[in-house]
Amino acid sequence: MSSAPAPAQAHDDWPDNYRAPAAWWAVAVTMIFQIVSMIDRQVVSVLIPEMRADLGLNDFQISMVQGMAFALFYGAMGLIIGALVDRHSRRKIMFAGIVLWSIAAAGTGFARNYMQLFVARLFVGFGEGAISPAAQSLLSGIFPRGKLATPMSCFTAAGVIGISLSYALGGHLLDRFTTAPLGGLLEGMAPWRQVLVVTGAPGVAVALLAFTLREPKRAGMPKPQRHEASWGSFFSYIGAHARLMLGVILGSALVAMMTQAAMTWTPTYARRVLGVSAGEVGTIMSLAVGLGGVVGGIALGLIIDHWFRRGVHDIALRLLAIAALAVPPLIALCFLADDATILFGGITLMMLTMGAIFGPTLAAVQMIAPPAMRGRFGALVVLASNLFGFAFGPMLVGAITDYGFGDSNKVGVSIAIVLVVVCPFAAWLIWSARGDFVRRLAAAPAPTHSLSNEVCS
Repeated sequence: MSSAPAPAQAHDDWPDNYRAPAAWWAVAVTMIFQIVSMIDRQVVSVLIPEMRADLGLNDFQISMVQGMAFALFYGAMGLIIGALVDRHSRRKIMFAGIVLWSIAAAGTGFARNYMQLFVARLFVGFGEGAISPAAQSLLSGIFPRGKLATPMSCFTAAGVIGISLSYALGGHLLDRFTTAPLGGLLEGMAPWRQVLVVTGAPGVAVALLAFTLREPKRAGMPKPQRHEASWGSFFSYIGAHARLMLGVILGSALVAMMTQAAMTWTPTYARRVLGVSAGEVGTIMSLAVGLGGVVGGIALGLIIDHWFRRGVHDIALRLLAIAALAVPPLIALCFLADDATILFGGITLMMLTMGAIFGPTLAAVQMIAPPAMRGRFGALVVLASNLFGFAFGPMLVGAITDYGFGDSNKVGVSIAIVLVVVCPFAAWLIWSARGDFVRRLAAAPAPTHSLSNEVCS
């Protein structure tokens, strides 16, 4: 491993109004926001049978509420919110986003028909679209390059924690309110409605934590010109660095595609083909996701920061490319082994490697993004990963199973095909971007903490 080490001050420098304790407080607050976001996003999945019966919905309508209604605004508005992040106070944007989605999440409990439910979920997606771009931009404005992968990994690990809590909290509260419904303003409401109000409303108070954060400032750094934050400049930058952008953003999106294709269909494969019970699948999948997303993610962030400070500046891309090439064939074999123990061991390995690299990938993108564009680049990575991961990946497996094999029991083979076919392309894209990444990193001013909105209050 060889790259010219950066000057020591580039790694040790903090914004003028930040030191390590305040910086890690910012990490903790953004993690809390991410956890609350995931709870409000995912708790609906626990309540589907009750919602379906109460409102007379069919499976297609439920799928639209659970997926499309949320993803539509979350994805479409992400870049627009990212542009606001590049121009205005990030803490104010996070506060507004949390308040909006919390009111919408609680309001979902008052929906009386399908359209009201759909609109409420639209606004949950709209509000939550603010958190990732704003948090990425804020953390990259605070932490020096050689310390950025770890906080980004903590932020993404918080999402895994939030998903786990959403299942536990939603199930517990539903049981509790079914046997002992709440009174007062919520008296007479169906238990599933009470769950949505109780989990959604507290976010309005949590949002106030945004004002405990400070916009990072650096004396003597010129404020970027307005044109530097324009959409024209944004797309021109992408065009001028096409190989780098394709390698990092599309390459990581293809890794997300393989990961989600396997994760989405593993429970179905385990139950349909291997005969594993639903309870066993849920327990083992929770352990695999938790171990990979939290332990693996944070450990990988620490490792990448260590090697970055030693001068291996493309370490995140090296590890991502190696994981994209070496791990999918191993996981494919697990889906062909017809053994539950081997299968879940493979899923754990996948989450410890491919599933844990998203945080360091976010950090890598923030390192090369111009200061006035960090919000939109953060939103672009999330948009690409969600589009490929949650739409194309699972859809491709289903299409191969239904229209290729015409046999529902071949779902494991379909997963294996997607993994083996996509992995070399993803690895090639990421590996080919390494040289451009190092050159862009060297050309960028160091430290690069000053953003167009760092003078905002």
